[in-house]
Amino acid sequence: MNLLRDTTALALAMCEKYLKETSVAVDATCGRGNDTLWLAERCRKVYAFDIQKEAIDSTRTLLEDAGVAAELICDSHNKICDYISENPDVIVFNLGYLPGGDKAVTTNGEETLEALTLSLELLSVDGLLCVTMYPGHPQGAREQEMILAWAGELDKGKFHCVFANMLNQPVGAPQILWITKKK
Repeated sequence: MNLLRDTTALALAMCEKYLKETSVAVDATCGRGNDTLWLAERCRKVYAFDIQKEAIDSTRTLLEDAGVAAELICDSHNKICDYISENPDVIVFNLGYLPGGDKAVTTNGEETLEALTLSLELLSVDGLLCVTMYPGHPQGAREQEMILAWAGELDKGKFHCVFANMLNQPVGAPQILWITKKK
């Protein structure tokens, strides 16, 4: 597989380096459940969030069909600390809107920044926060701008941040931010 041709595969390939069978992971935006399934096949425990019941139902069906489980939470990712007290090794955000759903319902920059900040507090030392952003629609572009500004201000003594931008692809192509917690 050519990882540079598939943004999701590239994001998850990096995540895989941070996982072990005993890991706890979070899919902060489960959508149709593909990332949740991928995590559930590799981890001891997975928490999956989405604000849309349609997304939770779709994810539940995908997981049941595969014979794996995750704790599905129909709530905003900025409520992560209301549900999780463990320290996840990987937290995945795949922003934007529900594939095949209402494109007017998107992740929100302010809530996402709150969720990202809380996620870094929960994340295990040497854990990975992976954020796939979709700047191809107005809300996504605004959200990405906010996230990159926030990440650029993170304490370099505590975090390493890497940003992958597909330079020769159409404007609005998905982009990835990885943050690892040093201490």
